[in-house]
Parts: sequence; structure tokens; C-alpha cells
Amino acid sequence: EGVRSLLSLTALTSLNLMSCEQITDEGLRALSRLTALTDLCLSFCEQITDEGVRALSSLVALTSLDLGCCELITDRGMQALGTLTALNHL
Repeated sequence: EGVRSLLSLTALTSLNLMSCEQITDEGLRALSRLTALTDLCLSFCEQITDEGVRALSSLVALTSLDLGCCELITDRGMQALGTLTALNHL
């Protein structure tokens, strides 16, 4: 419910959710609708998995994505980010 309250912010370009430990893959699926995002920090969001990272692959405007200390993300999740060709900071 918390992340979904952001969905009306369609012009949002930068979002820092660092250490928001309750962010889940479901929340990332909701965030994937914020297609104007260019900068997203999810470091220390410890519940995020490969499934959630795959949802982010629709955020093609992303230039910066921080997934530091998200220990449930594997190489498989990182492969899903290959579609984000604008990324210059990961």
C-alpha cells in the first residue's frame, strides 16, 4: 500500500528508498509504473529479489540504480537489467 501511494507522482524522476526494509517485490512492481524515474536508490532494501528487479526492467529512462546490499538479488536478476540501456551508474 505504501509504495502505491506514490503512483500519482507521474513526473517523479528521483526516488531514494534506501534502508526501507519493508519494500518488497510487489512494491517494485508498483514502482515500475513510474516511467519518468531516472534515479532510483534501493540499497539495503533486504526483501527485494530477482523477481522485483525484473519488474524494474520497464523503467527504460533509468540512468542510475543503486541495489547495494540487496543480498537476495542474484546474477539472474542482474541479467534482467540488460534492457536498461540508459543506465550509466549501477
